[in-house]
Amino acid sequence: MRSTGTGPRVTLFLILFLAAAGLFLLLLSKELPPGHVATPTPSATATPLPTATAIPTVPPPSPTPSPLLHIVQPGETLAGIAAAYSVPLAELIAVNNIQDPNLIHAGHVLVIPGVWVTPTGSPTPLPSGGPTPTPVQRPTLPTLTPSGPPAVEIGGVLGAGDLARETVRLRNRGGIVSLEGWTLSDASGDSYTFPRLVLFPGGEITLHSGPGISTPTDLYWNRAAPAWQSGELLTLRNAEGDVVDTYVVP
Repeated sequence: MRSTGTGPRVTLFLILFLAAAGLFLLLLSKELPPGHVATPTPSATATPLPTATAIPTVPPPSPTPSPLLHIVQPGETLAGIAAAYSVPLAELIAVNNIQDPNLIHAGHVLVIPGVWVTPTGSPTPLPSGGPTPTPVQRPTLPTLTPSGPPAVEIGGVLGAGDLARETVRLRNRGGIVSLEGWTLSDASGDSYTFPRLVLFPGGEITLHSGPGISTPTDLYWNRAAPAWQSGELLTLRNAEGDVVDTYVVP
């Protein structure tokens, strides 16, 4: 029987097919290493919103204290006031810009250095950033020791007849005295009445006939014309009307 050649062709086709399949598998094995597992594409994850932070509560500011003020009473001295508040006398004088420590008058308002008053009215030591100071009680001023009777005298008259220069000087050679209600007058009827004023031992006061603003050391009569003339007799009387001293204007 005669062969048609179909068998060899089929065999050749199978060999070529198997060779191509083996080459394809070889190439595929190089692209994907053994044990490789495809990683899935990660999906988008929602980011949680931050939680709101609570705003801290700011406490209200503490009330600002104010300086402690002391109103001078009749008979009080700077030394006694400084001792009562336990503050240095020199500091008390400097803070209040006092020119003559020996001459203060009742009603004078003094700033007490280093002591402040809270809104409740209690005096406290000056705050320094440390613990809250303990309130202290307002001290009671000591009673003054008598220094003998007053000896107020007319020290002199300057510029008589000239309103801009006319002055009378009084000085105290004795103990503490209140000049409130005292008068200085002449025979023609001109008379000056002293205000509430304390004159200490060795203290002096000057009375100006012309206009001005009175201070613890200088009083102003605020006259429009001079009060004194040369040769006049001036009389100083206390509040009871008793003659304390006389002086003839030069």
